[in-house]
Amino acid sequence: MKLGPGGAKKVKRDKDLISQLPDDILISIISCLSTTDAVRTSLLSRRWRNLYRFLPLEIKLDCYYLLKHADFGIKTSISSQRWRSVHGFLSRIESLCGNFLAENSLHNPKLIINSVDEFLKLRSGSKIHSFRLHCCLDGSVNDRFEHCISSLGRLGVEELCLTCCCSYSDTSDLSFSCHLFSEMPSLKYLRLSKCSLQPSSRIQYNSLQTLVLMFVEVSRGAIECILSNCLKLQSLSINCCKCPHKLSVRGPHLELKRLYIDGCQGVGEIELYASNLILFQFDARKMVNLRFDHVPQLQSMILYVVENIVPYVFGRLPIDVPHLKSMHFVTAGDSLQVSNGHTGIDTLSNLRRLDVNMNLSKMNLLSLVLILRRCPLLQEFGLNTNGMGNEPEVEEQPIVFHSELKKMEIGGFNGTKNEMEFALYILKSAINLVEMHISRCCKVYLKSREGPGTWISIQRIPWSKNKYKTIHERLQGQAVSKTAQVIIQ
Repeated sequence: MKLGPGGAKKVKRDKDLISQLPDDILISIISCLSTTDAVRTSLLSRRWRNLYRFLPLEIKLDCYYLLKHADFGIKTSISSQRWRSVHGFLSRIESLCGNFLAENSLHNPKLIINSVDEFLKLRSGSKIHSFRLHCCLDGSVNDRFEHCISSLGRLGVEELCLTCCCSYSDTSDLSFSCHLFSEMPSLKYLRLSKCSLQPSSRIQYNSLQTLVLMFVEVSRGAIECILSNCLKLQSLSINCCKCPHKLSVRGPHLELKRLYIDGCQGVGEIELYASNLILFQFDARKMVNLRFDHVPQLQSMILYVVENIVPYVFGRLPIDVPHLKSMHFVTAGDSLQVSNGHTGIDTLSNLRRLDVNMNLSKMNLLSLVLILRRCPLLQEFGLNTNGMGNEPEVEEQPIVFHSELKKMEIGGFNGTKNEMEFALYILKSAINLVEMHISRCCKVYLKSREGPGTWISIQRIPWSKNKYKTIHERLQGQAVSKTAQVIIQ
């Protein structure tokens, strides 16, 4: 500490060492902050003013936010003092008009697209990693919408989520043309909802890897256009969309590995020619014509079909996809009827895992023995029964040893005579069984509209003490495998 003129104390200020660090290090530090705090660092000094612009920002916008904060397009052209007056005036107008303004201007497509455009202009020179827009847009702003998409492409967007209507039940007539993929060369993930998808001959190189369509009106040729030009696409989800009668999933150099088609209207035929496809999930009320022209890598299938699924799974499917390793199907209202005669084919000869969810009121579980015979290499078998009604007539099945079956899971177990007989058959026929797990709870496969689902357990009324004792006494000690462990819970 030194004395200045007049004896005043002169304090030696410490140097601002952090501001002397290279830009790359400062940007790395800012990237650990939230988006809001990162932008606030621009107020520290001139050195920090523009550093936040180089961050890969994650932006979420909706109708309310855009029109509530539309001042970012006005404030730049008005002095701070005048801005305070204008802002105060607008706030008073807003409070007086209340809900009237909210209902009549909040969902105005032209005001919204202007706000989005202005928002993107202010971020020129920065990078936006993720951009999520949930706003009311329609066909009247198609040109301005495409301009905004081009702006996002220049900002290096990699993840884009667009929902073009705020209403849950309505959709928009906004058109998303496939050539817009080329306007965003860095885009890897796109989720498109509540608009129409149109094919285009102008589509060029892009980096898209994941595409999710939800409540989209898919025009004829749009899917084929995407698959032919998005050469890096690995995952495609089509959910609750209006589609052409025939969906053709094929391309000259298709890298697609996962395909999900869920609850789509109008689909009657699906043609698959995808040499790298590993997983296929299909959900519909009725079965459609599935054509597996060329799927040499397909290993897993998940089928949710209310009617007419069992005859297909153990009829046509083994012929089309004999190399399948994992199969999960859910059905209701279907009778379990599998032919006991020899068909001349090695049915599902490579299947290792089978999960069956049967929502039937009356069925003979011993009919599942015929399924086991058609899966000679099956190692894991999961069965969930739901809504079992009257006790069916039990037809005994001769014991056929299943040497590969290691694990058996039965969910929704009520302890009926039919269920007991099936469990006993498994214990006496699976000579290398390691574990049988019997539960009162049902295991349900919870689907995801953007990728693989997860298994969850649904609680049911527990067994009475007498019922649990009966189940335990009937099944314990019945396994022919010395290593088998029977778990009852």
